[in-house]
Amino acid sequence: MTHLPKIGQPATNALNNINVTTLEQVSKLDEHNLSKLHGLGPKAISILKKSLEDEGLSFSKLDDDLRHLKFTVLGDLKCDNAPKRRIVRDFVIASTIGDEKYLSNWLTDDFVWNVPGEFELNGKEAFIDEVKEHLQKVSSLEIKSMLTHGKEASTHGTIISHSGEEIHFAEMYEFENHKKDAKIKKATSYIVMRP
Repeated sequence: MTHLPKIGQPATNALNNINVTTLEQVSKLDEHNLSKLHGLGPKAISILKKSLEDEGLSFSKLDDDLRHLKFTVLGDLKCDNAPKRRIVRDFVIASTIGDEKYLSNWLTDDFVWNVPGEFELNGKEAFIDEVKEHLQKVSSLEIKSMLTHGKEASTHGTIISHSGEEIHFAEMYEFENHKKDAKIKKATSYIVMRP
């Protein structure tokens, strides 16, 4: 493992905040997304790029459909030939930014959201209203894993707000059927917030 080059304390802190401490980890990220991290300016990006090249590495490529986001999206993002992975990835992003159109298109009308020990909401409109009511300015979203199989899927990750609050989540999904364009029928979320 190759340690990070000298890129300045603000840039090093920005990477450490998303648990990136080696060049190998940097190579799994894309330049466009990294440039959105507070503290990681053009000079630090340039130094990282040169250091990656020196090690025979390079930045990862970002899917074009994620370029419009105003915050950094990291992690297990590739969907390749797994349509339900894309639905799950985009559901997490849409929930983070309050994308009412996406949520309305990909949730069944009788969608159920369960947060064990907290509450259960019935109906996609109730879910969308809840999401919109609790929107935060997001600095980064890391999707650590996504698994899909038949009518089920799961994911977990971390959202970091502009204020530095960390929201760790694990979610399990049930789709309405096995088809590749099935809508999400139910989500169970476990959420841990740390200031």
